Amino acid sequence: MRLDEILEEIGGFGRYQKWIFFLTCFPNLLAGFFMLNPVFLLGIPEHRCVIPGYDNDTYEVQSDEHSALIDKYIPMSSDEHLEYDRCKVYEYIAENGSFTFYWTYNFGENSTGKQTEEQGPRQEVKCNRWVYDKSVFHNTFASQVDLVCDKEIWVANAEMIFYGGMLVGSLVSGIIADRYGRKPVMYVAVLLMVASSFGLAWVHAYWLFCIVEFILGGSIVASFMPAYIISLEMTSANKRVWPGVISDFPYVLGLVLLAAIAYALRDWFQIQLYTALPGVLFVFYWWLIPESPRWLLSKGRVKEAEQILRKAARWNKATLPKKLFDESIEEDSDKDSSFLKLFSTKNLCLRSNLIFFNWLVVALVYFGLALNSENLNGSLYLNFALSGLVEIPAYFLVIFLVDRVGRRRLYCFWMIVGGVSCLSTIFSIEYEPKGSDVITVVLAMFGRLCVTGAYCVAYIHSAELFPTVVRNAGMGMASLFARLGTMIAPYIVTVSESLGGTLKEALPLLIFGGMALLSGLTSLLLPETLNKHLPETVQDGERFGRSGAFYFVRSLRHHQDESDKNTKEQYESEHELLLSTDKATYS
Repeated sequence: MRLDEILEEIGGFGRYQKWIFFLTCFPNLLAGFFMLNPVFLLGIPEHRCVIPGYDNDTYEVQSDEHSALIDKYIPMSSDEHLEYDRCKVYEYIAENGSFTFYWTYNFGENSTGKQTEEQGPRQEVKCNRWVYDKSVFHNTFASQVDLVCDKEIWVANAEMIFYGGMLVGSLVSGIIADRYGRKPVMYVAVLLMVASSFGLAWVHAYWLFCIVEFILGGSIVASFMPAYIISLEMTSANKRVWPGVISDFPYVLGLVLLAAIAYALRDWFQIQLYTALPGVLFVFYWWLIPESPRWLLSKGRVKEAEQILRKAARWNKATLPKKLFDESIEEDSDKDSSFLKLFSTKNLCLRSNLIFFNWLVVALVYFGLALNSENLNGSLYLNFALSGLVEIPAYFLVIFLVDRVGRRRLYCFWMIVGGVSCLSTIFSIEYEPKGSDVITVVLAMFGRLCVTGAYCVAYIHSAELFPTVVRNAGMGMASLFARLGTMIAPYIVTVSESLGGTLKEALPLLIFGGMALLSGLTSLLLPETLNKHLPETVQDGERFGRSGAFYFVRSLRHHQDESDKNTKEQYESEHELLLSTDKATYS
């Protein structure tokens, strides 16, 4: 029997598969906590320079005298959306040519201040101390180490390093998981994720923060991707939508809970600490989650795979024959699972590159829209929570449509509609300033809904296209390209923030919308996988979906080549016959 036949025999998504699916969902909860928490950990509150010599200065105005000092020492901002300059103070020149910034203050019931030297001309200079608005964030890592003004790009660098860790984790974990198994990679990554998430809360140096973020980013991907593959590979073809879609609900729950925790605490240390606590439960996963039987069969470990399948049959109250596999299964197993096999044949190479491009774009747009929540007008916490909540209807729509419409067309639909939605925000921002905030937020959220649906379909479609022997490596490579997209996204958002004006809000949405349109169109070149058995070997992957749109032109060319070949063979046969006839006549 083939494995897909056995899975259907014991119940394609029976009680045992549901239990494994339930367990493998929890890494996605922590992924929801950590993948977008830079929004709160590295958020930059409104700020201005400290009034020189005024040790108890605050961003909030304390009194009329305090307001007068702010006006005297803090230049007005050239940005119409800001009142005061964020990075400069006035430096006054005394009559003797020396510089003085400060006023001396005697604090008491009647606080008074007087100028230390007679005031002369003034000039703007950069400051090195700031005060921060406490209305949105009480304390963030960015405000704690002053990642503002000339250092503001350091925030994007830290986010890039975090997503760079996810990139490395995607590549390394995918290769190792296909060679040594899904389960050990998942478990080691879970332990790393728990340790680094707790460690991050006690970091106070920027360079160490970046190192721990890199480790955390890599361990996140290396934990939930093998877990997802285990659940997918234990489910029959007609039930794969469940682990493919429902597994994303814990991720959404993580996003919404993150917004609630961040709103309640507003301190980056406490946010990180409380979101790390649930990870302690993952220590017991080694004894709860089995290895993927599909991977075991691909390595020729038939007895181990049979034990897991028989256990699943007992849980599901199904019966299996005494002999599941014949001896040829070991001969057919492909023990060489190098990710280079993704490029070993022409069709598989072209298909892989299309998948990688689509993952890069969908991740760029998805994370870009999430990180851009701060640039949208309104409450940051509300916008962030809404951007998470809109994912729920996206998942339900995917569940309803993916087995009716198919993977390829549904992904194309989501990306094109989402791209148009993002591009449409330029009209609400540029041409309808009154009330445009609500329209812009609604369009951006609808774009997020569409891209979420596309991301969900991409997981299902890609995992079904890659052969078993390189599935985890293929998904790891796809996730690697997705991480490239997430590394680019912070810079798009940060650069847009520095432009100010309408471009601050419109430019990211225009870039994300255009890329989404392009990805939606290129996805039509991939074959459909609806209700088809998963390819097991590289040869299966090469032959898979040749009747699809991607192979239409190639098949015509192939038939023409076959026709030419047959014509040539017929001509050679007739020529040999004539020669033999001539020889007989001569004789």
